[in-house]
Amino acid sequence: MRAHHTRSKIDDIRKKMSDLPELKADEIQLNNKESIAVLADDIAALRKRGYGFEQIVEFLRENDFEITASTLKTYLREPERKREKTPIKNKKTTKKPTTENKKITRVTEKTAIKRQKKEQTTKEDKNQAEFLIAPDRDVL
Repeated sequence: MRAHHTRSKIDDIRKKMSDLPELKADEIQLNNKESIAVLADDIAALRKRGYGFEQIVEFLRENDFEITASTLKTYLREPERKREKTPIKNKKTTKKPTTENKKITRVTEKTAIKRQKKEQTTKEDKNQAEFLIAPDRDVL
């Protein structure tokens, strides 16, 4: 069953929402992803000191933080992905054109005539209508 609300009820809710006090920084609850973003620099420092992801995950679990090593790696990698603005799996590299890999073609009278004929035939093909004859049927 869908709930329906009157405009006055929505306006009351909006007013109450605007009257709510701002939460203090220590009262704001963070999910795992947000928490890892806050801890990212500290985790990087631990990695530089020789700690592996499994050891870091074990430490986090001892401190009531449920996360796996693969999730931790993913969360730490995501800000890099946003900076690059390209998905990691679909990243394509393209060669920049150089004089060595450019195909150079000379326009001659023959190629110009061929091109002209091709354009004329495509124009003629577009102007012609195509009709298909349906077989006779006794039943409609």
